Amino acid sequence: MKSLSKKTVLLTGASGGMGCEFARRLMDEGARLIITDVDEEKLDELKRECSASSRGPGEVLAAFGSDISTAKGCRKVYENTMAAADDVDLLINNAGLINYGYFWEIPEAESERLLQVNLMAPVRLSRLFLPGMVERGSGHIVFMCSVAGFAATSLGTPYVTSKFGIRGFAMALSGEMKDKELDVTIVYPSWVRTGMLESPEYGSAKVESLSSRLVEDPAKVVKEAIKGIRKNKLHVCPGIFAKLVWHGAKAWPIVSRQSH
Repeated sequence: MKSLSKKTVLLTGASGGMGCEFARRLMDEGARLIITDVDEEKLDELKRECSASSRGPGEVLAAFGSDISTAKGCRKVYENTMAAADDVDLLINNAGLINYGYFWEIPEAESERLLQVNLMAPVRLSRLFLPGMVERGSGHIVFMCSVAGFAATSLGTPYVTSKFGIRGFAMALSGEMKDKELDVTIVYPSWVRTGMLESPEYGSAKVESLSSRLVEDPAKVVKEAIKGIRKNKLHVCPGIFAKLVWHGAKAWPIVSRQSH
């Protein structure tokens, strides 16, 4: 997708730290945005920001609240999107959750919700939007993964499970989509300076604090992600640390204690 100008883009998790940066950059690129998030108050703020005359040549076609932790919620996203636009050129699966602690001490409901949002929602949304892309012979799906998708870390087992799962799904799907001249991009950030750094900890585990030197700026991560999307790259590792872990993981299995 060499140009994002006039392309219709559906962005989930739009009001989070990464989502807002995606929205701003996409507006600068001239995209036609459909933004959604469970936090409707922050979503309204983002819509007002993006709709300001100074916010790039793009436009916001629709902004609506959603809970993609359920199949019904994903279906509603699809229906609301198709009511706002005839098709979607680019689907960015950006919404995500993380929590910390020993696996057996994290409340089951929290683990289940994380898996639904991080793994099942992108799977469901892909299933809903792919038929239209296949029919048109064009389309691109982006999966915001993590270095945790190829380097397993402890004290974040549900998160790691979701990211290994979505990486496998996206890689398998990419082969099928290439046959139809469609594209997939998987983005693997390390830690990013967003609200997710303040995610909940459960139980008795002692989670080590994270060095600020390992935390990436969300604007830089999104810049590299957009660059990869425009080049139709399958794998994008934004930031030095993510690139180092990517190459290291090819040489040996990495299992380390999760920090934040």
